[in-house]
Amino acid sequence: MATNLQFLKQAINTSGRITSFELTDCFPSIYKVFQVHCEATTYSDLARQVDVRLIDASGSVISDSEYQYARLQTRSNASFNQNQSTGDTNWDRPFCTNDNNPEPAVGILTLFNPADSGKFTYATSEAASMNGSSNLRGGKFIGVHKSNETITGIQIYNSDNAMGNGTKLTVYGVF
Repeated sequence: MATNLQFLKQAINTSGRITSFELTDCFPSIYKVFQVHCEATTYSDLARQVDVRLIDASGSVISDSEYQYARLQTRSNASFNQNQSTGDTNWDRPFCTNDNNPEPAVGILTLFNPADSGKFTYATSEAASMNGSSNLRGGKFIGVHKSNETITGIQIYNSDNAMGNGTKLTVYGVF
């Protein structure tokens, strides 16, 4: 795979506490592969997971049961765990879970073919975060969005209104 990155777009939250954060119109069709760099700043020392949904060409967040994934969480202080789904409404924690304020959950999500309406969108990610006892968590993720449609953006979210200022999404085209 090519390894040159071309900066395309970035968004940084400056609105205080938020439940979701979106970056739209960021997958031009001249690229087949994209990297999304995420830095999700969270509040409090409770576990806050950062989930992902895609945005279609009409600007709608896709929340139908079209997401399939497998995720492995590696923990420095406990046994590893994994989960998977074959029909979920989002990708579960490709950017890990964070519960060590103010440390962010960070990761790189690589998307394949999001701008191609004739293909499924595939994803892989690597991520890291800290737990409340300052122990490292790592994550590996693979996923597919099981619908042939043009994807133009990405949404990260959690249900606890816990992401905050400094949460950042950056998209690069890979060539």
